[in-house]
Amino acid sequence: MTMEAQAQKTARAGRTKAWLALLAFAAAYLAVRLPWLPCDPGIRSAWEYGYNATDEGYYIDGGKEKFLWGSFVDLPRGEAFTYGYSPGTHWISYVAHLLFGQSTWAWRIPFLLACLLAWAAVFRHLSKRAGPVAAFALCAPVSLVPMVVAYERTASNDALIGAMLALAYVCATGRTRTRIALAGVLTGAIALFKPSVWVLVPIAAAGAADGRDFRSCAKDVALFVCVAVASAFAWKLVAVLAAVPDAARAGVSAWELVKRTTTHYPLPPLLDLASHFKGISAFPRDPSIQLLAAVAPLLLSIPFAAALRCALARRWNGRVLLFLAIPAYVAAVSVMNTLYTHYFLPAIMILPVALFEIADEMEKCAGPAEPLRWKKALPPLLAVAALCATGTLFLAAQSVPPAESQGFYSRIYNLPQHNVWGMTWPALLAFVAASVACISYMQGFAAGPAGLAAWAAAAFVAASVAFAPLPAAQLAPYMKRATAEYFAPAAVSTALSALFLAAAFGFRERVPWRKAVAWAAPLCVLACYLATPNWRAAAADLARPGTHVYDSVAKELAAILPQDAIVLGERSNQMLLSLPVRTATTFAASSNPIPVVESILAAEPEAKLYALLDTQHSYCLRHFQEHAAKYRLRLVKTFKMPSFADGSPVDVHLAAIEPAKGAN
Repeated sequence: MTMEAQAQKTARAGRTKAWLALLAFAAAYLAVRLPWLPCDPGIRSAWEYGYNATDEGYYIDGGKEKFLWGSFVDLPRGEAFTYGYSPGTHWISYVAHLLFGQSTWAWRIPFLLACLLAWAAVFRHLSKRAGPVAAFALCAPVSLVPMVVAYERTASNDALIGAMLALAYVCATGRTRTRIALAGVLTGAIALFKPSVWVLVPIAAAGAADGRDFRSCAKDVALFVCVAVASAFAWKLVAVLAAVPDAARAGVSAWELVKRTTTHYPLPPLLDLASHFKGISAFPRDPSIQLLAAVAPLLLSIPFAAALRCALARRWNGRVLLFLAIPAYVAAVSVMNTLYTHYFLPAIMILPVALFEIADEMEKCAGPAEPLRWKKALPPLLAVAALCATGTLFLAAQSVPPAESQGFYSRIYNLPQHNVWGMTWPALLAFVAASVACISYMQGFAAGPAGLAAWAAAAFVAASVAFAPLPAAQLAPYMKRATAEYFAPAAVSTALSALFLAAAFGFRERVPWRKAVAWAAPLCVLACYLATPNWRAAAADLARPGTHVYDSVAKELAAILPQDAIVLGERSNQMLLSLPVRTATTFAASSNPIPVVESILAAEPEAKLYALLDTQHSYCLRHFQEHAAKYRLRLVKTFKMPSFADGSPVDVHLAAIEPAKGAN
């Protein structure tokens, strides 16, 4: 056999291995997602407030409206109230209904396919650069992070924009002007689903700059940014033009219709620096601490440390943009007043690429090609990890009086009243001192001022992330939570951060970083499953057959509700997605159903109005009680539905809305 024939045979064998690895990954990916498509949304251990009860309906109900009644928006009913904010999800839902009809699962197929395509693109990208085994080791564990599985089983706009970001990044790495422009168009299309596009552009732009010095990639990055920005505005214009028929039917301009249906949580003021520091100091806030676990340093402190390592080595190439863009996005999300874990999905989906880029860059930043002296390196590494883990345990065990703890911590809907660094500063200083001392020892105490400053900055960011759960661990009894829910993520994150910092800055020898990171990723995820109570619960949830509460309740409602009924309530569009029944969500009216009722009756005086009233999330019910002189509620039936908080069964009442006696 000639050398050329042998090379061709080897190449064919390599391609076969790569495709088999990709098929194995796709099979594992679909095994934990596809069987759950027709099931209720979410998994219990990864449910966040309200997601399982409302969110799909909020973002895809316009597709049902268009499919059944010919328009995405009906202004008197306020549906779909998110069209101006996320028109793309309603378009996708409409296409899914055209292809598959109306059911409890049809709209999820396009979202699942988009996510699968993105993961496949990332896998192939890594397979070409690091080999199929490393690609599998990086992609498989990250794709099994509990909240990734939970949200990719459903029609989640955050999972979708994560998929689009990953596709855009991989497309941009092709370096041809056509692929870079296509990546810009794809990135701009994120504007159809969330305003997050503006903080995601730098991450996708890093694909155009991948592995090149800034001067050689400047034109490509400029082309990408210009196309992305222009296409974002163009896509929004398309959304306005698509609303013209609906606006004409409502007697308003298309711009007015889009404005009225752009409903979202308020963004924080740009210059409110005090609030920004509070949010960043508390990252990742409860309950994200439990769900992100040791993924948190992988998203923030480790990329930041890699960027500083490149700066010390004077390797100012395009990868530094990626290493800084991911933490910048995470920081931007963490200062939001309303914080959900699924906001971090775009950064998590790009994580396999980021980990490989960090590993590859760390190898190139290394010093002389000397053998790694583990006997010298291992003791200080283990000492730092043990010291930090012990310190975490000690600090978490300290009792904090309730009177002194009020306002230090927050849940989803508010920032901490105080800067959490004021509570964690002893741990931060201890971590920084221990890390810098360890690195200095490993470097032979030969570091200059620039090196010491970089090590200290990286250690401070790492400590801020790792010790963010400390307030929750200390306050757990007052929050009626188990301390372990917060301590375990802190301990794993602390050990991971300490080992990474010491290894990244301390070794003077050449380290096989790509192999190390490829195997560290699955070990890190496995450690989270073993150490974190919520992840252990997630393991059972991921394997347990899904429930079909929504499907069974929809069948009962179909026998009760007349075809021309209009059903109000925050749960209404989620519960009635599979039925040809009109809904009117009260979220856009701050859960006050009265303005919605009056708007509907002004357009349809004889409308048959019903309300879905939640005994747990009872804002809507309280408003009706306050207006009892005008409207009365007649109970029709009570259902057991998953709660907003943790998925446990709660009563949800279906009631007819009728004029009160004597009301005009």
